Amino acid sequence: MGARGPRKKLPELNRLDGSPGKRGGSDLPDFGIEAVGDVFIPDHLHEDAQGCIEVIRGSMPPKLYAKVDSFILSAFATAWAVHKQATHEISAPGFDWIVTSERGNQQPNPWLRILDKQATLLASLGDRLGLNPRARADLKLPAEKPASKFDGLIGLPGSSGLSKH
Repeated sequence: MGARGPRKKLPELNRLDGSPGKRGGSDLPDFGIEAVGDVFIPDHLHEDAQGCIEVIRGSMPPKLYAKVDSFILSAFATAWAVHKQATHEISAPGFDWIVTSERGNQQPNPWLRILDKQATLLASLGDRLGLNPRARADLKLPAEKPASKFDGLIGLPGSSGLSKH
């Protein structure tokens, strides 16, 4: 059985949100291992799945996903491509909602089961990837710190030039 309570947010989303307490967002400790590399799109994926990964990559903050996340993104994108195909089948003219099995029993068309299964998988994987509306609504990118009027006067940029001598 899984852990109780709401699923925790991705650490990078927490870091981008900042600290809701009295501490500043930069005071949040950095626990966990930071993965490296850019997401890649496997060549063997259907073109719809490849496009799905491109949309996700372009829609989320930079460096949110790493190379190792390519596998779960591929699974999500493949589920989306299968869901899209099932939707096209159901939308086709003359689609039979009820079909007769080999044994002669009436049953729902198998495309309906495929559609439902992929929708469930998309919701589950999307939640793990931070692709749900709540994660996007809560996402706050860190504000850029305005430059000091003393920056660059003496010494390196970013230092006011004042020393503690």
